[in-house]
Amino acid sequence: MKRFTVKKNRKWFRISMILCSLATVVLMVFGQAQAWDLKEAATPYKGATIRTIGEALPPLEALDKIKEKFTRVTGIKVVVEQYAHEEAVDKVMLDLNSRTGRYDFIIQPHRELGRFVENKHVVPLSRFMNDPKLRDPNFHPEKEIYLNLWNEISWYGGEPYGFPFTAITMFLWYRADLVNDPTERAGFRAKYGYDLKGPQNWKEYKDMAQWFTRPDKGFYGTAIQGKRHVALWYEWLNFLYSFNGDILEADKGYKYGPIIINSPEAVASLDYYKSLVKYSPSDTLNYDWDGAMAAMQQNRIFECIMWNDATYAVEDPQQSTVAGKMGFDMVPQGEGGKVGQVEGWTYLVPAYSKNKEAAYLFIQWALVYNNQLEQHLNGGASPRPDVYAHPEVKKLTYSNAAMDTNAASLPKATFPESPQMTDIIVLALSDALAGKKSSKEALDWAALEIHKLLGDKAPLKYPVD
Repeated sequence: MKRFTVKKNRKWFRISMILCSLATVVLMVFGQAQAWDLKEAATPYKGATIRTIGEALPPLEALDKIKEKFTRVTGIKVVVEQYAHEEAVDKVMLDLNSRTGRYDFIIQPHRELGRFVENKHVVPLSRFMNDPKLRDPNFHPEKEIYLNLWNEISWYGGEPYGFPFTAITMFLWYRADLVNDPTERAGFRAKYGYDLKGPQNWKEYKDMAQWFTRPDKGFYGTAIQGKRHVALWYEWLNFLYSFNGDILEADKGYKYGPIIINSPEAVASLDYYKSLVKYSPSDTLNYDWDGAMAAMQQNRIFECIMWNDATYAVEDPQQSTVAGKMGFDMVPQGEGGKVGQVEGWTYLVPAYSKNKEAAYLFIQWALVYNNQLEQHLNGGASPRPDVYAHPEVKKLTYSNAAMDTNAASLPKATFPESPQMTDIIVLALSDALAGKKSSKEALDWAALEIHKLLGDKAPLKYPVD
């Protein structure tokens, strides 16, 4: 009897230990899951108002639509100011230079990152990420599959100064309905000897631009963003990269390198770019991206190279007469293959913000998967690849083109002098398009000016005539 009791006690002891162990695991898991809560984390900042600023395009409009969800949970009010690209940049620089602290977080193009960091205008986000009271343990930007893209858009020198608001690029827009029109297909094949389709290389792009240029009907093959504006630089980069050219030889945006903007490949890309003016509306040298997008929305052009964060607007029947008639693909292939450009607007916290912690909580919340999905479906351009895998996102006509182009994108300069360098290039391109200089003369001039700006950090690689 005693022996049986011992065995029985041992048996129940083992069972008890197993149950205790399981209970401990459950409590640990449950406790871990409950260890951080947005509402609790935001309690010290309840009643605060945080203000941000960005570009008035569908992604920011989508964020503005969902911000009240954050306010309902946290009690923190969010004010979103929306302006045109240049005005959004200028207002931020004025606020940072005056140190007034109007904005608690800012959403800015990543080319501005270097001068923000070097002037100590923004704080590293590691100070918040390392605070267990603020850091959502389920938020792991340093481990995500998109880390390289995030690094290029919002890290500087290996330090996380921001997180991407959008991961954007430029890709091909074209009229799929016209490509599939039997009359157009027959006429095009008779003239060019191959089938009309979404253009896959620059020869096809120019052939189709020529074919669809019909000034008597107010319709043109393409539209160049030829205004003396940053849009001109951004658009030309697509041609430059695909012709196997670049501005500097550098593998990271924050690094310097030899100047190659006047290479033979770069000159050839600008010659080609200029050749498209004749297939564009007569006022194309006054177009920025808004002008080109409006021309497409108004059924005035066949094809163009355009931003993916504007695509929602061309597919919205409330805004566009060609909604549902569009096709999208990567930028046509050149000698450098099918490539795009890394670009993004990034969340940053100014050093002069009065509500840094509350701003970080909102940024972190906005990057949660469900919030990213909702934004993307309402016009966003999510930096999270897992969002693009959602069935509803896959239904969007432009999602594949955006994802493929981002995966094949090249970085651009983010060092402190990059805005001045961009201004130099815009002036050179504008002079070339206006016929004031040849492509070689314009890019040689740009190379010399960039060298003056950057000095020994960027030697000239190609001779200047």
